[in-house]
Amino acid sequence: MQALPTYTKTYHTENYPAIHPTRPELSTAGKVVIITGGGSGIGPKIAHAFATSGATKISILGRTAASLLSTKASIESQYPGVKVLTFVADISNQGAVNHAFESTKKTFGPVDILVGNAGYMPDPAPLASTDISEWMRGLDINVRGNLILYQAFIANSSPNPTLVHVGTAAANFPAMPGGLSAYAVSKLAATKMTDYFAFENPNVRVMIVHPGVPDTSMNEKARDVGVVMPFDDIEMCANFMVWAVSPEAEFLKGKFIWSNWDVNDLIAKKDELSASDLTTGLLGWP
Repeated sequence: MQALPTYTKTYHTENYPAIHPTRPELSTAGKVVIITGGGSGIGPKIAHAFATSGATKISILGRTAASLLSTKASIESQYPGVKVLTFVADISNQGAVNHAFESTKKTFGPVDILVGNAGYMPDPAPLASTDISEWMRGLDINVRGNLILYQAFIANSSPNPTLVHVGTAAANFPAMPGGLSAYAVSKLAATKMTDYFAFENPNVRVMIVHPGVPDTSMNEKARDVGVVMPFDDIEMCANFMVWAVSPEAEFLKGKFIWSNWDVNDLIAKKDELSASDLTTGLLGWP
C-alpha cells in the first residue's frame, strides 16, 4: 500500500523515547483519569500507559466485566499504588455512564483527564444494500454515545480538564472501497461534535487523536473487506495519549492529530501552526 501522507517529517509505526510515559515531563501524578473502552482494543494499553506515567486514580469503562477486571488486575499487580475502578457501561447508556462518572468523582475526586476511546465499527457494506439498523448503530454509539459521555464529563470534571477524543483517519480520507461509510460518517460526525464541545467549553483542553492502526478486532473488520494497512505498534498508540495530555502538547488544543506524527516535529511547527491547520473544514476554502 502507498505510504500515508504525513504532517511531520518523521512518521512513526513503533514506540519511541519522546512519548515514553516514564518521562518526568509527561507525568500524570495526582490526576484523576477516565478511559472508555478500557477493557479491549487499545484501551488496556492506554490505562497501563497512564499508570506508568504516575496516575494512581484510574477509572475504566467497557461493555464486558471480565475484560475490565483483567485490565484492573494487571495494572494493580504491576503498580501496587494504583487504584483502578471498573464500570460495565456502553457509552450509549446514559444511566450507566452517569453512574461511572459520579462514582469516580465521589471516590477519587473531580475528573482531570478523559480519554474517549470507546467506539463501534458497523459491519461494512455498500450504502445501497447495508442493513440500515446496523448502519445507524454507528451513529448511536459514536455520536450519541460521545454526547452522553461529554455531558457526564463536564458535570463531574475539575475546573480545567483535558479531553482526548480517539478519532480516526477514516474521517480525513476520501471515500474508499470496502463499505466503511457507516464508520467514517459516524466518526466524522463525532469529530465535528467534539469541535463544538471544545468551542462551547473553552476551559477544557480538547484534542482529537487518530490512534494509528493497532492490531485490534475493530481493525480486523476493515481488513476482512480488503482495507489493508500495516499495523502500528500498540504501545506507541497508547503512549501517545499520555504525551497528548502533557504540557508539551498544550499548543495542540483544538487540533486533530495522528499518533504516528513525530512529537518533536510537531513542537518544531508550533509557531507556524495557523488557526485552520489540523482542524476539520473544507479544503481550498476560505
